[in-house]
Amino acid sequence: MTDAFVPKFHPATGPIRPETTPLYTSSVYTFPSLDAVEAYYSGSAPDEYLYRRNGHPNERPVEHWLKTLERSEDAVLSSSGMAAISQTCFALLKPGDHLLATKYLYGGTYAFFEQILRPWGVEITYTDLNDVDELLRCQQPNTRMLYAESIANPLLEVADLVGIGRFAKENDLKLVVDNTFATPMLVRPVEHGATLSVHSLTKYLNGHSDVIGGAVCGAREEVEKVRKLSITFGGTLAPFDAWMTERGLQTLHLRFPAQCRNAEQVAQYLVQHPGVERVYYPGLPQHATHSTAARILNAGYGAMISFEVSGGRANANDFVARLQQINFAPSLGGIRSTVSHPVLTSHRAMSAQDRTDLGITEGLIRLSVGAEPVDTLLSDLEQALNPA
Repeated sequence: MTDAFVPKFHPATGPIRPETTPLYTSSVYTFPSLDAVEAYYSGSAPDEYLYRRNGHPNERPVEHWLKTLERSEDAVLSSSGMAAISQTCFALLKPGDHLLATKYLYGGTYAFFEQILRPWGVEITYTDLNDVDELLRCQQPNTRMLYAESIANPLLEVADLVGIGRFAKENDLKLVVDNTFATPMLVRPVEHGATLSVHSLTKYLNGHSDVIGGAVCGAREEVEKVRKLSITFGGTLAPFDAWMTERGLQTLHLRFPAQCRNAEQVAQYLVQHPGVERVYYPGLPQHATHSTAARILNAGYGAMISFEVSGGRANANDFVARLQQINFAPSLGGIRSTVSHPVLTSHRAMSAQDRTDLGITEGLIRLSVGAEPVDTLLSDLEQALNPA
């Protein structure tokens, strides 16, 4: 896996510095003169601050971590993953443009596309971005952006970022990739031609289920567009959430590999269980995008598993109720394992027919594998799948 440990970045500039970044709670900053105010607005005082919405010292270390991990020119934080996605789309698209999006899409993103972006005047086509023939068929003269997920939610299709990036470059299109499930530990979309890589900081990057935040990494010019829009919309990240995320990032290189190793063992267990109809995990040879995952991802297949229990929703409900160590929680990426039910939570905005067409069934469980001892996870799954 990519080395995720980044040298300490300090917002302080003096020779004596605190070991831990202080928490800057101030909502506003003072200026000694009008000349100092003018210097701030003219950009000649880049290390100064004005008002929390415009930026604060706790953002800087996190942005430094992220642009280093993603090997991108710049990064900007936002108040949530959905704020990162929505502000990116508003920054790069306008009414009359056409967006080509993966059909394997997080339900919250789908809801934003259908409830906000389409009524705003953006045309949207959902397709399999890994299929070049489909891309050529769906492309229109007004197509401006491709939107992919490096590992898709919830069936874990892996995007062929090499092929998609090549198509975007050849056709002068912006490529935006949601890299939340993979993290920069497994893939860096910018290296494959992505214009921007978006994240929910809420998930693996923070890793402790106690922060809501988002981030956008990529080309400096495009990140700056998102930053300006974020300031105008007010969708910036609070200092405390930034401070907590910096703490979480310092253990990403320990947490995420452990979670991926656990997921491999859990997937092997589930695929052999008679009470499980199918397992979605890119590390399994039978997964639809396994060969792509082996080519695109670096030394691991992620820590998410989706699986369908026999008996549909009734048995899925019983399974969740029997779990003792693994909690039901409609999020993911924490250091503790959790399960969710896409039909009832993440993909609720989709119609039943659209979910069925994609394979998101009433019996589908999404498992976010944590860093607990793997025997603890296997024992809990065993007793929940095999009631006495």
